[in-house]
Amino acid sequence: MRPNRNAKRFVLGALPFVLVLFVWQVLVAARCVPDVFLPSIPSVVTALIAVFGQDQYLTDVWISVYRVMAAFVLSALLAIPIGLLAGRYRYASEIVEPGVGFVRYLPVPAFVPLCILWFGLGDTAKIVVIFMGTFFQLILLVADVSRCVPKEYFEAALTLGAGARHLLSRILWPAALPGVVNACRTAVGWAWTYLVVAEIAGATSGIGFRIMQAQRYVETPKVFAGIVIIGLLGMTTDLVFQAFQKWRFRWL
Repeated sequence: MRPNRNAKRFVLGALPFVLVLFVWQVLVAARCVPDVFLPSIPSVVTALIAVFGQDQYLTDVWISVYRVMAAFVLSALLAIPIGLLAGRYRYASEIVEPGVGFVRYLPVPAFVPLCILWFGLGDTAKIVVIFMGTFFQLILLVADVSRCVPKEYFEAALTLGAGARHLLSRILWPAALPGVVNACRTAVGWAWTYLVVAEIAGATSGIGFRIMQAQRYVETPKVFAGIVIIGLLGMTTDLVFQAFQKWRFRWL
């Protein structure tokens, strides 16, 4: 019974991709769009193979993965405790949320020149840009998760003599953990979307740099190849989070 269910999920999940590829191929075959704007699927596949064989693309992939993961881990380490406290205590919420609510609406690309000015052209500037795109959003997500923890849990713990430290470590954290993991899953997706923004200026490596380089020389298949690689990496990260959730929270 379970293999049939997994096969059904696979087919349903693959259906949007098949539909997009079908429409793409129809547009190319009918020459509705010039090749310079929409290359054929075989040319993108050829470019995908070529970039790894000729352009040392694998090194750029690892550099981009490092930047995204470093920014995400830093964001999670700082945002999770802040979000938990902001969701649990009103005074913490009143301190944190006005500033976060202001900064999260600022366009992240506007910070790219400042990050280059402050941190130079190295990895630090790219990591900070991705961090800016995830940190403030993650605080609000975690705060919402923290608020959803039933008050009855805390009241029961207080009745049994629990202190403030135990309320955080024994009640709030375990109860909020599934939601926190789900919030991190969303945040790491944002981190991948900000990768090209981080590598758009002053970069000499990374997938975003390769995409911009291919665009400069009108190598459209390589542009699509870079986009596909980012999508695959992002999907892999998401699948890792899904597997962790199923393993750690089997009761959900």
